[in-house]
Amino acid sequence: MGQRAAAGTGSQGRALARAARLCLGRGLVAIVLLAGLVVSQPCRADDPVRGEATFTSGGGFARLVLKLAEDVESEVSTAGSIIIIHFKRPVDIPVDKLSDAVPDYVGSARRDPDGTAIRLSLARRATVNTMTAGERIFVDFLPDSWTGPPPALPAAVVRELAERARAAERALRAQLAANAAKKRPPVRVRASVQPTFVRFVFEMPDGVSVSSVLNEQKLTLQFTSVLNFDLADAKVAALPNIASISQRADIDSSAVDIVLIGEVDVHSFREEKNYVIDVAFQQAEKPALPEPQAAAKPAAPAKPGPASRMSRDKTLKESPLPPRAEPPCGRRWTTTTRASRRSICASTISAPRALRRSSPRPSSSA
Repeated sequence: MGQRAAAGTGSQGRALARAARLCLGRGLVAIVLLAGLVVSQPCRADDPVRGEATFTSGGGFARLVLKLAEDVESEVSTAGSIIIIHFKRPVDIPVDKLSDAVPDYVGSARRDPDGTAIRLSLARRATVNTMTAGERIFVDFLPDSWTGPPPALPAAVVRELAERARAAERALRAQLAANAAKKRPPVRVRASVQPTFVRFVFEMPDGVSVSSVLNEQKLTLQFTSVLNFDLADAKVAALPNIASISQRADIDSSAVDIVLIGEVDVHSFREEKNYVIDVAFQQAEKPALPEPQAAAKPAAPAKPGPASRMSRDKTLKESPLPPRAEPPCGRRWTTTTRASRRSICASTISAPRALRRSSPRPSSSA
């Protein structure tokens, strides 16, 4: 079959070359040949999906577990004593050592060259039971002596499947709620710039409550219903200290996130059917006060050295002493106290005045 395909490709190339040589000339032969080869080249097969295989026995049966990196559709069939596991996509699973793991059940195992199937040769008669759990395929080999229902999946696998199912259900409900919210008219958010702050007014529908949480640099408004907000005016009037304003929706609630920059004063309150958010302007940083300069201290007088002290003593010795003052009363100073000196002078000066006052005045008759 491969030789036929090659012969067909060669005949097509020769036909194209002959037509080009006759119609277009020899100059375009190479281009036509290249185009024919590109068109006739088959597409490359998908890269195989990597995986691993484990084969164990216990509890009266053997279990083969194939774990793939991706979810690949598979099918298990039986042809006599050969078990064939088919895959919709090529897989890369090493199976050479599977027969050594449980030789009582499997005599040999191999993977097809194209990676689309794994073939197992049974060493004994067994009933095959297959279960698929996500990216894992469980193939159980039950002997003829087996009675009762087939073995169940491991408890850990069941929990994982349940968690996946719940997560998928939540994602589906969230998607449906978001689609339903988009069909509703958007809730308008009005914005007004005041002298010291910007006010955002959320027009609340009936039966919807809201709560606000300020956490570090983020203000979150949580609404108890799935709403779609018109944030065009709010984004235009946003202050420089507001980094972003965005909205998000959950299964049965919605939220508006306001990311802030720096320390910002935020006030929120309910006013009739509206919910109001006031975001203050960012305050300018106060200039740092200059440090008071230290008062200039007067320079301390230099201490006289030994040379200056000697010259000063010499000057005092050579300079004449000032004349000694004489006492006002015409007497020489004696070794008395300052108080006795004052009393002596006072008695000397006041004596003539007392004599003049005691002398009798002449009579008017004389």
